Amino acid sequence: MSTELGLLLLPFAAGLLVLCSHLVLGEQVLRRGILFIDLAVAQLAALGSLLVQQWWPDNRWVAGLGGLLLAVIGTLLISWLVRRFPQQREAAIGLIYAVAASVLLLLLVADPHAGHRLARSLNGDILWVGGADLLPLLAATLALLVALVLRPQWLSGALFYPCFAVLVSLSVPLLGVFLVFVTLIAPALVARVWACRWMGGLTGGLGYASGLMLAWWQDWPAGPTLVLSLVCAALMLLALRPRIHSGGGSGIS
Repeated sequence: MSTELGLLLLPFAAGLLVLCSHLVLGEQVLRRGILFIDLAVAQLAALGSLLVQQWWPDNRWVAGLGGLLLAVIGTLLISWLVRRFPQQREAAIGLIYAVAASVLLLLLVADPHAGHRLARSLNGDILWVGGADLLPLLAATLALLVALVLRPQWLSGALFYPCFAVLVSLSVPLLGVFLVFVTLIAPALVARVWACRWMGGLTGGLGYASGLMLAWWQDWPAGPTLVLSLVCAALMLLALRPRIHSGGGSGIS
């Protein structure tokens, strides 16, 4: 049993690595009021990767570059739309997501492995992640954290969009569209309500630990299980906040 549980350590590390960057990015997403940007950019990254795989089916690095390129183009478009149509930004971002998802479905029509490819783009393959798969994401995350230490406010400007595109496009092949979205929003929401970033980190840690254990114990698909466990962890901590706050003397802010 201990050997089998040990196999979950690398997927858990992958989840925490994504959490390190997405908690900070999620705070910006909530502050800017662009909640659907992650779904749109993640879907664009999945579409770009699939497009490249039509010509280079066995080259994961080239596919990743295709996903990154389309994600960056998408974020630049979203950045322009947010400035040009600030009141309709969520509608515009939602349309980009719908278009990217529809194009991806059309590309998969003639693919005999369409079901598997679609499920992998949405739910990821976190249980089978390898150490080498994490290296690009690790490098990008470290660069983000170092930049935040040196200049804490730099994400508040226009550089947020290309940075967001890079980190999301590196995360989607590991976690899938849905889990990346929930990792971005749920911990950041808890951190905002509690006014404490550590509570957002606790949300992600609890969600990933309990979700991976549950998926292993019940033999459930890891992606959907992790999505639900992260949401449950967020709801639990959100429910605790008013009680502790009203009780007084907790010293938590």
